[in-house]
Parts: sequence; structure tokens; C-alpha cells
Amino acid sequence: MKKRFLTLTLAASLAFSMIGCGGKSDSKPNINEVTEESESDSHSYNISALLSEDNTYNRILLQGFSDCLTDYLGEDHFKITTSAVSEKLSSDQIAAGAIAKSPDMIFTAGKSTLVSAKSSTDNIPIVATGIIDFKGTLRIPTLNGKSWDKTTGTNVTGVSSKPSIVDQVSLMIEATEDLQTVGILFSPEDTDAIYQNEIFEAYLDQAGIPWKEYLIPATKNVTVEKEAQSSIALTPSKYVASSAKAGMDNDVIPLGEEGSLGLNSTSSTRVALVSQFWNGGKVVPDMTPSEEDSTKDTAEDDKTDSSKDSKDEKSSDKEVSTDKNSPEASTDELNDAANIDSINLEDRMVEVCNECSAIYIPFGSMLSDQMETIGTIAEDAGVTVVAGDTTIGEHALVTLFSDPYALGYSAGKKAVKVFNEEDIKTIKIGSVDPDDSVKLYNGEIAKKFNMEFPKSFSEISEFLDTYEYGSTTTRYTATGE
Repeated sequence: MKKRFLTLTLAASLAFSMIGCGGKSDSKPNINEVTEESESDSHSYNISALLSEDNTYNRILLQGFSDCLTDYLGEDHFKITTSAVSEKLSSDQIAAGAIAKSPDMIFTAGKSTLVSAKSSTDNIPIVATGIIDFKGTLRIPTLNGKSWDKTTGTNVTGVSSKPSIVDQVSLMIEATEDLQTVGILFSPEDTDAIYQNEIFEAYLDQAGIPWKEYLIPATKNVTVEKEAQSSIALTPSKYVASSAKAGMDNDVIPLGEEGSLGLNSTSSTRVALVSQFWNGGKVVPDMTPSEEDSTKDTAEDDKTDSSKDSKDEKSSDKEVSTDKNSPEASTDELNDAANIDSINLEDRMVEVCNECSAIYIPFGSMLSDQMETIGTIAEDAGVTVVAGDTTIGEHALVTLFSDPYALGYSAGKKAVKVFNEEDIKTIKIGSVDPDDSVKLYNGEIAKKFNMEFPKSFSEISEFLDTYEYGSTTTRYTATGE
């Protein structure tokens, strides 16, 4: 590929660059050592941008990517043509259309477009983001028990959108007054969620906090494209704390630090598991005699009130069946994906809240469209919900926010390295900088829980109403300012 604009000194400098947020240094190259662009050099790169979904998140990723190229190359020296998956066009189709035009580079946002682009070309450089698990998505095997070095060895590089899992664990500990047990929710086909859950569980095991997985079916509104199934690991094994030290790219660092964790993604046929520390669920404090009498009176009233809402009945202290059609179904049976059609969401959530003091739902979960029900039942039960993203966070007590613009901008830096003739096979996959994450809480739920959060937290609605995407990203300028 034609070398332009950047000297080898700049390329070396870029190799150490990170996303700059909150006024921190952006590790800018030494401008005095950058050569001037030749007047005769009017080359413009053609870039095909492929979005797995035409939504705000992917558009912001693309905007950050485009702005980075503008800052480093100049807006006259690249052109981006954008295509998005739709009801009429699949990821395979838009990838084939892009490759037919022989672009200089392909930018992908989301899993399906990365998989389609990678399966269609081994030559055109691909810079990807919006990916939780690059290793699983690209089916990169672990060889000789060595940890993955974050390079793909192929024509792909990019930036992962996986949030800091260790910070989410810390967030749960900070936001839960009496953290005894943790419920981990998942759908069996949601491999990205399972991947994050495994990492979260490993940290909980390290802290000695019991956890239990609960299988919940995704709704018919959620579709799983066949391309997405490439994220399933080469072996359907499950790694938790006891096996997390056996090699296989699954080292778990101590709490309080962040690193690259490589627990295997799991097979979509897996069953829900329980931690080695689980001992029958949380312990509810004994009620005083007056509270006990009050509870009995309320129960008697409920029996005679035929108009009582069914959700309130499910929230009573009595044991609730998790399958209306088969009241004798056991929890173990309902944690088997083969019996997923027997699961009722409301009943399952009552079970979770009866056993757990906190619930974790990871970034991009397929359960997002069921969060109103999940959040309401958890809120009524006084159970903390920790969300992986702000969509889920609307019905959760706390969540972490990472600006997708910063991820896109960081992906743009990977593209600049490629245009400067650095071997894409050796350019490491980037990740979210945990220092750039913002801790958010839901004011309405916090009020109901009688909780006050310190200034290190922001109220989610107020934050999202006023935040400008990209406002905390330190951009490169030719003047070095």
C-alpha cells in the first residue's frame, strides 16, 4: 500500500498512543518530526464502512473513526462509503458489495459485518470495533497454553467495546449494602453475554462471593444471525475461578487492576451453573414479632382480595413455581436450555430475587428488551441490578458508561498505522480505557432504596441528557494543541 503523510517516527509514536479522555495526554506524535505532505501527493483512500445495524451507537463509532482520520490525514485524503444491514440487505450482501469495489480499507461496526467481511477477503485491511470478543468472533485458537497476544495474525485489527468487567464488580460491591449472593442472567444463544458473565464470575470467585446463573429465554423480538454464531468457542467448555489458572489464555488478575482476560466463550447449548461458594441463596434477616404479625395479616388480606394483581401474588413470601404448566418442575430442569420454553420470566425473576442480593446483566445483553419487567421485580424486591450499558441501565440501579466516540477514534488510529504501512497482522486489538468510564446511578431507584451516591457518580438521566459524545476525547491537531 502506498506510503503517505506519516514518517516512520510518527508510526512509532502511534504505536504507543491511547484514547485520550478527560483532558489526559493523547500521546501525540512530535509534530516537529512529521514531514510535510508533498504537493503532488493527492491520493485519497477509499474506505467502506459496514454497520451491523444502523443505530446511534454504531453511527457514533463511525463518527469517531472518521474524525480521527480527518485529524491525522486530512479530510481531502479519504472517502468513506457507508452501508448498513437492513431487512433487505444482509451483512454478507453489503460486505460483498463493498469488496467488489476494491476499497483500500473496510471499517466494521458490530459482529455480523466483521464476520462477513473477514470471510470474504484475506487481503483488504479490516479495522473493526463494536466487538465484545475478538478472539471468539474470529475463532482464534489458543496454542500450547499460551495467552493470546491480542494480535489476529490476519488482515483484521480494531478496538474491543467490552467494558471493564473488574470495574463492574467493584461497582456492584459499592452499590449493594449487603452483598451476599449474585444472580447472573443469560440467554443460551447470547455468546457475548456468556463471555462477559464468565469473566465477572471469575472475579466474584476470587472475592469469595457466591453466584448462580439463571437461564432466561430471549424474546422473539431478538434475532440471532447465523454470522453471530461464529463467536462460539472451538470447545464448549466453561472456565470459572477453579480452572482460570490452568493456562488457556484465561488468567484472572487481582481485583482492583484491569487487564486482558481470555475466558473462553461458551457453547450455546450450555446449562446454567452455580459457583463453588453457593450455599442455598441469601439469608433474609429475621423479622420482629410485630413485622411477622403484619406479614400474616397482609397474607390473609391477599387471599380474600380477588382483584389482587398477579405480580403482587408472585412477590409474596410463599414458594413460587417457575413453570405454571408444570408446577413440579425443578430449578435444575429450568436451567437446562432444552426446557427453555417452560420458563416464565416473572416467576423466574421472583426466584432470582428470593435467592440473590444483586443481579448482573452484561453489555449488549439479549435481555435488554425485557429489562422493564426484570428491573421492576428486582426494584420491588430491593435487589441491586448492575447493568453493562445505559440501555439496560434505565432499569438498573448502577451502570458504567464508556463513550463509543472514543472507541471509534481509537480505531481510527489503528487505520492510520495501516496506512503508514505497519503490518496489520501485528497491530494489537485495543480496549476500553477503564479510567475513562463514568459511574452512573438511577435516581428513581436510588430514592426507593433510600440510597445516596457520592459525587463520583452521575445520575443517569441527567448525564445522558447533557453529555456530548466525543467531548472528553482529546483529538490530535497539526499544531499539537
